[in-house]
Amino acid sequence: MLAWLPRPDGGTTPAAKQLLLSLNQWDTGHYLRIAESGYQADPASPAFFPLYPILIRVTDVIVPGGALVAALLIANAAVFGALTLLYRLTDHEFGTAVAQRATWYLAAFPTGFFLFIGYNESLFILLLTGALYAGRRGHWWLAGALGALSSATRLFGVLLMVPLAMEYARQIGWRPRRVRPDLLSLALVPMGAAAYSLYCLIIFDDPLAFSNAQDHWGRHYTFPGAAWVSAVQHAGGGLLSTDTLGAALDAGTVVVAAVLLILCVAGPARFRRDQMYLVVHGVLTLALLTSTELWFRPMMSSSRYVLEVLAIFIVLARLGARQAIDRAVLVIGAALHASFLTIFIAGTFFIA
Repeated sequence: MLAWLPRPDGGTTPAAKQLLLSLNQWDTGHYLRIAESGYQADPASPAFFPLYPILIRVTDVIVPGGALVAALLIANAAVFGALTLLYRLTDHEFGTAVAQRATWYLAAFPTGFFLFIGYNESLFILLLTGALYAGRRGHWWLAGALGALSSATRLFGVLLMVPLAMEYARQIGWRPRRVRPDLLSLALVPMGAAAYSLYCLIIFDDPLAFSNAQDHWGRHYTFPGAAWVSAVQHAGGGLLSTDTLGAALDAGTVVVAAVLLILCVAGPARFRRDQMYLVVHGVLTLALLTSTELWFRPMMSSSRYVLEVLAIFIVLARLGARQAIDRAVLVIGAALHASFLTIFIAGTFFIA
């Protein structure tokens, strides 16, 4: 594969270095520029939330090798923590065997390689899984703090307020006799996004600069499901290209995730009522994904954003108790994982 990689410099860059650079492109470049030069370096930069670039900057000061090495260290440390917490959460809910399969399924997911490269996927999943697990165990201030860090990593972190509030109400009773102080912990969840909004107000004189920067890609919001319809139309309405293939991948991945969420509430692998907080988080995530459009490719990157829907990996792990399903998931997932990784390394704007 190293010999096959495109060599735009005529072959002067060592193959190993070329592989490293090819693994870390597209969004990685934005995070590295922010870490090295701040948000003023690129008008599109405010679209990328600050926690990951901050961690890159801090790590780069401590560890030699540059910002890219720092980004990779953070991503791989975070994915180890994310898989560990997913195991702990699933073990708490469904037992050891299901927990083992769930962690393998997440790592082997076709777009799971994004967890190991210079994107913030693994950091975000680490924080959201930690918040849900802490809330489930009744550690509400920790859950709120992790939720705040998640919303400082990606706007989707704000969605945690709903499943956490749902689980909080279940634990203390839907009609409590008195207000408990730890109820305020739920208000911490959007504080990461709020702090970034304040920063945008100070630096750009625009508290919504992170949203307005999305105009760089022509991103806009519509009602849930409309973006999925647009993605299907985009996939079938033109010549075969990376954009149409990408739209088909995004739309198809969301359908698979939606089917698995349905299986969380209907069928032999359905969750108990007290476990519905996981399903609610998944439904909200898919609703936001299917209501976000880009002018050149609706629902772009949804094939990797579904990595955040923890419930689909857990229900799949329950179904994986049957050996045939387990082997199929791992073989198909790993094969697609390798194929998509090769496409990504080649620099094709198909998966990003």
